[in-house]
Amino acid sequence: MDIGDIRTQAFGMADTVSDILGLVEKGFMENKDLYLSEAMVKEESLNESEKSLTRNILDLSKAAGDKKELSILAQAVETFERMGDEASSLVERMEVKVAEKLMFDETSVSQFMETYNVMKKSVEMMRDFLKYHDSAIRQRVIDNGFQVKELVERYRKEHADRLVQGICTPLGANMYFDMLDFTGNLARHASNVVKLF
Repeated sequence: MDIGDIRTQAFGMADTVSDILGLVEKGFMENKDLYLSEAMVKEESLNESEKSLTRNILDLSKAAGDKKELSILAQAVETFERMGDEASSLVERMEVKVAEKLMFDETSVSQFMETYNVMKKSVEMMRDFLKYHDSAIRQRVIDNGFQVKELVERYRKEHADRLVQGICTPLGANMYFDMLDFTGNLARHASNVVKLF
């Protein structure tokens, strides 16, 4: 496998992350384990890709090749795998939500989906950047990441207020806080990827 093959497969991991996020969204909105299970299968394939590509990068770095680009690709591969981990953590919280029949109020659902959709935009733009290497796209991903961070902070505070008012249960609030945090982490990882290149 040469560096071009590694680059192609590494960037393919970004597509898998995007697929996972689509399934997680369906699982949340439709309250169905089926989509969440499919997301976990894809997340496992992401883990396997990370292991395989990391081995190939190490093998190639011993032989020859552009060690700087190999180092960048290794970091990107690791970050894509971490994005899969964040998505997996989201799935676990959603599975608890389904199993425990936890219901989020309309405001909470709306705020989570707003945050999630802005994060998904970060991931979509990250994929565009990997394809076109446009510095304007890089900056939009970074700016979008800051927007997600602000939304997470604002909506965590507002949900804490709802908890104190008795609108939600402590278990439901914990699931919600975690889901916001994992969503924010996904946007941060997308920003980290574009900063590499």
